[in-house]
Amino acid sequence: MKKLWYLAASALLALPLHMAHAQDVVVAHVGPMSGPLAGNGIANYEGAKAYFDQVNAQGGINGQKIRLVREDDQYTADETIRLVQEVAKRDRPAAFINLLGSANVTAMFKDKTFDKVATPFVGITPGAEALRNPGSPWMFHVQAGDRAQLRRVLTHLSTIGLNKIAVVYQDIPFGKSGLGFVDEMAPGLKVEIAARIAAPSASEDFKAVAQQLKAANAKTYLMILTPNSGAAMVRDLRATGDRTPIYSMSYVPASAILEKAPLKDAVGIALAQVTPNPDVPHTPLSRDFRAAMDKFLPEVKARSSMQMIGYVNARIAGEAIRRAGPNPTADKVAAALRQLKVDLGGYLVDFPANGKNVGAEFVDIGVVDSRGKLMY
Repeated sequence: MKKLWYLAASALLALPLHMAHAQDVVVAHVGPMSGPLAGNGIANYEGAKAYFDQVNAQGGINGQKIRLVREDDQYTADETIRLVQEVAKRDRPAAFINLLGSANVTAMFKDKTFDKVATPFVGITPGAEALRNPGSPWMFHVQAGDRAQLRRVLTHLSTIGLNKIAVVYQDIPFGKSGLGFVDEMAPGLKVEIAARIAAPSASEDFKAVAQQLKAANAKTYLMILTPNSGAAMVRDLRATGDRTPIYSMSYVPASAILEKAPLKDAVGIALAQVTPNPDVPHTPLSRDFRAAMDKFLPEVKARSSMQMIGYVNARIAGEAIRRAGPNPTADKVAAALRQLKVDLGGYLVDFPANGKNVGAEFVDIGVVDSRGKLMY
């Protein structure tokens, strides 16, 4: 009898620990933690981790802790597909977040990965329209897409009279799609395209491009490039003494430019932005983001838009998990996302608005200042 009591007591003592682990809600992040886009992938992860650490410190969501699983796909499409499927089977996540890379997402479409894992993906970068329309019912785009970014930049350039532009685009789906939007929108905005220059995928040698740009006699250069390529273009172009204004999409962060070019060459570079400014506490979202980073990742001193994107994506996933109720499944979270409309404090996310799983249209333009920070 004493032995039976001891076995029962031991089982009861072990039960809470087991149950606590079993009741964790898994959110998964498969992205580039190494390779050419590592800076963006790590920053996305840092922002997401700060949010989920904050949530867990407050008791979790619906009484359940969030377990953030991270895997490095090295910005390789085959690895993205393999790891997404492996994580889906191994961890049964309620959602994936921070999917990064147009070539990777394109490969997932061809492989039918989204349908195979049947799990919502919250926050997809970049925002090529070809990946949004028709997209997938499992993809939820939290930030403004490429069309919205380029429309904002072209409208701005037209307004201030810098309307003769040369476009440098990456020779991958993301770049070609972006060039197509520029070609489509330029006539209506009275913008002249003086040159269209393709750059190989992941290229870091823009010396020849710099010469082509100089010959174009444009008033402005527009980059539709990945982070490493955009930073390399600034370096090689400014090294020739060419001070023509440069505008870029949001995928090239100021930090990437400063890794390759001196501060004097980065000052004045204009970058489209799809979040409020993370460097200043001017919006409730910015204040919330900065507070979470300060408390839960104090060792990470820099604040960036890529971190804020990861933070926002995590908040949207977290809100959908909350609305899905206790023990949320991927299906329940996806259903909650499709009905989700929430203001994060100066940043509205409204998925029902257009029925295409695109939540936000926020776009601003930041300019690198003399401290290497974005001002907008």
